[in-house]
Amino acid sequence: MNSFEVAGSTKENDDIPEGLSDPIDKQDIPEKRPEPEKKLTKEELEKYREKGQKMLDSYKRLFITFAKDVSLKFKLSDGFYIDLDSGEVNLDTKWFAGRGFSEDQILWATLHELSHFLDLADDPKGMMDNFSYVRQKAKKTGALLFKKFKDSGIVPPEMLEKISEIYPSEPGQEENLSPIENAAYGIHHKFYNALDDIYVNNVVSRKASRFEEKRKGGNEIKRLYQEKLFRSKDYSKLPLHMQFSYKILRAEMIRDEEVLVSPEIDDIFSKKIEFEGGRYTISEIIEKFLKPRTARNTKPEKRYQIIHKTLEPIFDDLLRKDIEAWNPKSQKDKNKEKEEGPASDLPSIDPETDPEADPETNSEESFDPNPFAEDYKEFDKNNPDKINEKDIKEWAEKQEEIKNNNAIKEAQDKTEKEKARKEQEKKAQEARDMEWAEKNSISAESMKEFRNIESEVAPYLEELSRLWRDIVLGSSKGVDRTREGYFKTGEINIGKTIEDWPKIEKRQLDDVKVMERIIDKERLIEKPELIRVRVVGDMSGSMFQDPMKIKILKQAFVLILSSLKEFNTYLSMNRQSTKSKLEVDTEAWLFGSYVKKIKSFRSDSGKQSEQADIINVFSQMDDNMQDTFDNFVFENINESLTQSAKEKIAKEKILEIVFEITDGASSSPGSTKKEIDKLSQVGVVVKGFQIGKVSREETQVFNSVWNTGQEKRGEVVGNDLRKLIPAISSALKKYLRNVRL
Repeated sequence: MNSFEVAGSTKENDDIPEGLSDPIDKQDIPEKRPEPEKKLTKEELEKYREKGQKMLDSYKRLFITFAKDVSLKFKLSDGFYIDLDSGEVNLDTKWFAGRGFSEDQILWATLHELSHFLDLADDPKGMMDNFSYVRQKAKKTGALLFKKFKDSGIVPPEMLEKISEIYPSEPGQEENLSPIENAAYGIHHKFYNALDDIYVNNVVSRKASRFEEKRKGGNEIKRLYQEKLFRSKDYSKLPLHMQFSYKILRAEMIRDEEVLVSPEIDDIFSKKIEFEGGRYTISEIIEKFLKPRTARNTKPEKRYQIIHKTLEPIFDDLLRKDIEAWNPKSQKDKNKEKEEGPASDLPSIDPETDPEADPETNSEESFDPNPFAEDYKEFDKNNPDKINEKDIKEWAEKQEEIKNNNAIKEAQDKTEKEKARKEQEKKAQEARDMEWAEKNSISAESMKEFRNIESEVAPYLEELSRLWRDIVLGSSKGVDRTREGYFKTGEINIGKTIEDWPKIEKRQLDDVKVMERIIDKERLIEKPELIRVRVVGDMSGSMFQDPMKIKILKQAFVLILSSLKEFNTYLSMNRQSTKSKLEVDTEAWLFGSYVKKIKSFRSDSGKQSEQADIINVFSQMDDNMQDTFDNFVFENINESLTQSAKEKIAKEKILEIVFEITDGASSSPGSTKKEIDKLSQVGVVVKGFQIGKVSREETQVFNSVWNTGQEKRGEVVGNDLRKLIPAISSALKKYLRNVRL
């Protein structure tokens, strides 16, 4: 339980702040039950208001802690209403004073109302949906009441028309209820209000420990219900549905006092209700499912779903019985006895039942369509709806608007902060890059170009990065399924059975084992030990006819070289835990009328920084190399493969991959195909990508080199150059996905 310190006081929260006393002195409140209402002079009422407001103001910190994100202020005023603009909840001073509320009781009532608002703020949709649900129930009950009035014959046709008339609603609002439906709505609403009160009363005692049942504040609240809100404990003469609701609430708030109800209601409370695979009494349903719990969802939507399935069907059945038993004629006679002077023989109207009716017509010729209005009078007087449904809806909408505006502002602030952080980070990175570039003899232009291209292919770099992590951190064991024997159980092996038949005939079964089993055997996977990827770029004249081609080519080089460098870094960082020998190395070539190796394998370069080698690639990718003699590159690669390397490739100790990116057809297609076939024959993976707008003849030549007479090795990317990067990314994943350490 939380406890709270009162603002401006050094005393514990269980005490009234120093210097304040009850607005009406304790000696003025007798131990016996008081009269329902005290009459105060205007001066006494103002004194009460001032002291009560001073007390509420002293608990501002408590309200803030209690309310969390819901910002509300409470003010003793001239009625119950909410000022949406100021977020101020007005409480009726006269109502509290007339009933002699002590300061503890005013504080509790304020926290009680605040808890209703918290409940609404926690699940506005759930509560609004239930308002609509209750309206639909009211329409059905209103129809039953209307039929009863009509069948009685005591209500003139014009009055029947009036109580069933529906006034136009405002645009965007739900359809208004007729007066008789409004009366029915009040009946159903009071049932839900009783259950909501149980929930919020428990919220108050959980969040403000001074109001726990056995503490001083808790005793004050018990006294409040006993002496002011539910003075009677005998409800046996009330309509059945009211007995049901009142017993639920009063028994919860005054546990040590028996509530007197009719035998039918007592019988209902002794029976069990089947729900979610269990059987529970009404009290157990409330205790287990409808009170606030830390580890369970008790938001309005969930509570109302439970009520719909458990308690409401009982209430509806009792209400139906009450309506069936109700006799409009006898009610007319009762009301005639209460009327003073010559008046209509119809019951008088309660204006609050039909707020939309014209006050001038609410006279002798109008009446209250709620058949139980007289029975509800005492309850309504002591337990009014503090804030009406319209205000509640408007407050919920206002809160949602504030919440959305705050979320937008928070998102904007977050975006601005993130933007500023990235800008600061970018500047710091640029400074580090320039320092590093100077140290490694790299031009500022090459460094800047590399970073720009790296950012352009960032999504694909991250995608491949995940693949490398999966490989490094994944399983390094494989499972082989083999058939082994021999055992006493399993699948019979015919050959072994024939071999052991003499033993079987002699019944020497202990020595007979003729069954086989499928056995899973783990084996350590270590393939390969080295991955070498060579990327080959076309720098012929046609590549320079479209600047986008060179840009895409550079992106491809960055993607392959940078990503595989990162893979090798992961391997090195985790080598102690993986015990793997695997390394990854890259080489880069350009071709045209001649060939140029622009990046050597790390093992051949002897340089300290492979990153510097990768960035230096860009300073060598600006020269037009004229023709498309890619056969020269493949000749060089074939010549570089030693016999030892070929043997390791065959044994899958080395995974050798060559990617070519070109925009046209080879200048010597026969020679190129011959060299590519040689590489394929020794187990090298060779893949070609044709990019850009090319002629039909160029595509035919490309296919004849890469895709004729063997497995498809070439891919026509076409004019949408943006497809090249995902195509290369897919190829890397395809060939490296099965790598195991």
